[in-house]
Formats: sequence, C-alpha cells, structure tokens
Amino acid sequence: MKKQRSIVTQTVMRVSGVFITAIILLTIVFTIFIGRYMRDNILRSKEEQLVTVADTLDSRLKSLEEPFVTLAGYTPAVRLLRGHYKLYSAEWMQAIRSVDTFLTNINLFSDYITDVLFIQPDSTVVYSMNDILRSGYDYVSADWFQEALVNKTFVRYASPHGRDHMYENKGPYRTVTAFFPVYQSDLLIGYILMECDLSKLTEFFSAQQMSDSGFLILDEDNRMILDYKNGRSWSDQVEEEFLDSLKEGDCGAAQNDQSVYIAKKLSNRWTMVSENSLAIIIQPIMQLLTVAALLMAVVLIFLVLISAYNSHLIKRPFNALIQRIVSYDGSRSTDISGFEHAPQELAVIRSRFEEMADHMNDLINDVYVAKLKQKEAELEALTNQINPHFLYNVFQLIQAKAVLSDNLEIEEMIQALSRMMRYTMERKRESVSLKEELEYTDDYLMFYKKRFTQMFTYEISCDPELYDCRTCKFVLQPVVENCFKHALKNRTGGVIAIRVWKEEKDILILVRDNGRGMGKEALEALRCRLNGQAESGGIGIINTNSRLHLTYGEEYGITIDSRESEYTEVTLRIPYETV
Repeated sequence: MKKQRSIVTQTVMRVSGVFITAIILLTIVFTIFIGRYMRDNILRSKEEQLVTVADTLDSRLKSLEEPFVTLAGYTPAVRLLRGHYKLYSAEWMQAIRSVDTFLTNINLFSDYITDVLFIQPDSTVVYSMNDILRSGYDYVSADWFQEALVNKTFVRYASPHGRDHMYENKGPYRTVTAFFPVYQSDLLIGYILMECDLSKLTEFFSAQQMSDSGFLILDEDNRMILDYKNGRSWSDQVEEEFLDSLKEGDCGAAQNDQSVYIAKKLSNRWTMVSENSLAIIIQPIMQLLTVAALLMAVVLIFLVLISAYNSHLIKRPFNALIQRIVSYDGSRSTDISGFEHAPQELAVIRSRFEEMADHMNDLINDVYVAKLKQKEAELEALTNQINPHFLYNVFQLIQAKAVLSDNLEIEEMIQALSRMMRYTMERKRESVSLKEELEYTDDYLMFYKKRFTQMFTYEISCDPELYDCRTCKFVLQPVVENCFKHALKNRTGGVIAIRVWKEEKDILILVRDNGRGMGKEALEALRCRLNGQAESGGIGIINTNSRLHLTYGEEYGITIDSRESEYTEVTLRIPYETV
C-alpha cells in the first residue's frame, strides 16, 4: 500500500509551493522588465551615439551651402560661367586668379574639398581649382548627374560613381560629388561642382565608436556609399520599407537575425545607419538572467531547508498523537504529560481520545460479556434443535411403510417432500444449477397439483444442454406461488407453462399462466415497483428481482407483461454461466 503523506507535510509543501511559484513568477516578471529596460537603454544609447555622429556629418554637409551661395554671387565666377572671357585671355586669367584667391581664403576647402569646377550648361568646364581643364567629359548628360539633378535639396549630391570624370585617378580617398545650379533672372547659366573626399569628411568617426558597431552611409536609393567594415554586403539586410519610411531628421530601429540597425535620415536625403551586433543586447541580458537564476536557486534552497525544518518541528506532536492512536489496544487512558506545548487543536484531540479510551474499554468489556451470553444461548438452542438427518430417516421410514402397503402415490409424495426438504435446508449453497431449480419447482407444483387436481395443469420445457447453467436459489418458487395466490385463485382449468431458452449470452425463463391477468394501471404500478420507483410492499417477485440485480447487475432481472382476463407472463433474465 502506498504510504500517504501527513497533513502537515502536505500543508507545508503546498504553502512552500505557493511561495516558490510566487518567487519564480516575480523573478520572471522582474527579469523581463529589467531585460526590456536594459534593451531599451542600450538602444537609446546607440541611438544617441548615432544622432551625434549623424548631426556632425549633416552639419558638415550643410556647411557647403554657404560657399555655393557665395560663389554663385561672386562676379568673377558668374562671368566665367556666362563665358564673358576668351579662354586663356588676360581677362580670363584675372578672373581665375580672383576665384583662386577667394577659395584660398575659405579654410574649409583645404580639408576635404579636392576640387571645385565651374561647368556651363553644355558641360564645358570653365574653371578648375586644380588648374587642370579636361575636355571631353559630358557632365550634364551623365546618368549620375541627371539622377542627382532631380533631387529637391538645396545642394544636389551624387553618390560615388567612379573616377573616370576626374582629372587625376590617384589617392586612397572616395569622392562624392556635390553641385549647385546657378540661375540669373530664372535662366540657368551653369553649375558649381565640388568633389569631396568622403573619408576626410567623415574622419571624425572615432575608432572607439566603430569598435562594436560601425556606421554606414546610404544614398537616396539605399545604396551603400561608405562602410567602415570591409567586405560587408548591404543587400537585404534591412527592409527598404523601413528606410524609405524615414523622413528628414527621423531616427528609427530595425532588426534581423544577427544585428540591430539604427538609422537616421540626413538633410541631403542620405541615411546614416549604425549596425550593432545582437550580442551587445543579448550578452547583458544573459548575464542578468544568470545572476537572477543563481539568486533564485539560493532563495529556493533556503526556502526548502526552512520548510523541511518547520515540517519536522510541526510533525512531532502529530506523530505522537498518531503513534498513540495506532498503538491503542483497548486499554484505558494514559498520561498526556509533555503535550502542553502542542497546538491547541492537537491537545484537545489527545485529551478527548484518552477520555474515549476509557469509554471504549468499558464498552469492550460489556460487549465481551454479551457475546459470551449469546454463545451460551446458541449452544443451548443447538442442543434442543432437531437433527435434519433425523427427519430424512423418518421420511425414509414412512416411504418404506408406503412401499410395503403398495401405496405408490404416498411414496412419490414422500420422495418429493424429502428432495424439497434437502434442497431447502442446504443453506451453504446460494448458487445452484438450473436443473436443480427446475426439479424443485416441479416438486412444488406437483404438491399443488395433488391438492387441487381440477385447478390447473403445468408443463416445464428446457433444453438439457442448459441444465448446467448456474442461477440463484429459489428464483422460480415466488413467481409460481403468485400464480396460485393471484392468477388462478378460485378457478379451474388453469395452465402454467415454464419455458427456458438461450438468447445470445443470456438465459430467459418464462413463466406464463392463463389466469385473471392485470389491467394497464395495475401492471404499470407493478412495473414501477420492480424498477424501484415506488415502495415495494413485500411481494415475493420484487425481492427476487432485487436479488438478481444485486447478483448479476442492473441489466438482469424480471420483466412482466399481462392482459386482463387473458394471461400473465413473467420473464427472468440471467447470464449464461456454468461451473
């Protein structure tokens, strides 16, 4: 038998389970909250870093606007664009020197501006800060020039597009082209074009800023302009919908399986992107989870130890009470000293149990005396009881006298009565064969037939193969008895038919008479009593039906059908069982 836990152990375990569950849930909620806070804080820090870098780059790009506007209003520059001077003439040389002097006075151009060009609308270059004029390159018709020209920004920026238009194809820098259309009286007179060294333009990116993340610059078509991680392929790393949704000055974040990207849209429609490994977010969170798991493990171990100690402390008075109850042998009460510090409920139970022990001891003595007296009475009754064998010997003596007197009828009756007495007095057997039950019923009917010769006739039909089927004892006698009490009373010419047959796995026993029968109301009332829906009232077949239910189950028992002044049929259903 499985050992059951005590109520103390169950209570302590349940309370501890509630606390442990609460601690785990609180730890999980706290960890999720702190993890999200850490993630948001890390992303916010990276976003602030990107905004600082992006604003610096944006400020440098915007700083080009003023030189463009100044040059567009500078008279020598305008005259060069409008072609007022003949190439290499004294006036042209004077204008060139004036523009050179103007540009030299602007410190900005000595840093990341590699060249400044004046280009007329037909792509003719009329000025170069490097004093090298190369003919033959059609700036205005170039694809990169036309793509940048449609931009609505104040200064048009063209993405890096190769170096075939440049005068010198040397230097480690990557150039980006910016140009400004110059108008007079709404008439386009040319373009001022600057070639910028993108590496120097973005040299303020510190090595520390690039160590764990790195920055990228994308053009208006989301093509990579500048990358601080060599060999990186930008295609499909971030959805274009995310980048296109950003407006000038907007900052946003996106994520894929390996990285987190923070992007900001610059004033020239470029996008600066900070690429950060997921490790910078996951690693601190994992460290937090590790610390939380260790802390929770320590708390759980401590809680388990405290629970075990409390359980042991509380179980001591319970165990003492259980030991007293288990070891109780009917003796009188014992001393309960040492139980003063037990819980109030246990102290009351122990004191009441000791009082009950005294009462039980008195009752046991009373019952013992009563049983002794009962045994004496039973022995006396058995002493005065007639021995059944004496009755069988008497029947045999009477039968012998009948044989000597040649009275066969009395002999037959004595034999039948002897069989019935033997069948009745075998109290040890509750289950008999169907053959024995039918033989007993046959003897019973024979005596009624001898007594009331004109009242009825009877017949019993049963396949001998069914004789070995087991049935309860005395299931037919109450049914047959009702035929005489109710159906055939004060009548002649009655017929009682008993038929036995097998139906699938069951045995059906039909008892039919042609007596007075029952009306519908009486039949329905009797059926209700059989089904237990009304008080039984003590009819024998009601008790027989209950015996069959108890022995074989609710699907077995008695059913009744009857028609007034015609017949009554009682059917017994039992399972087919053999020894």
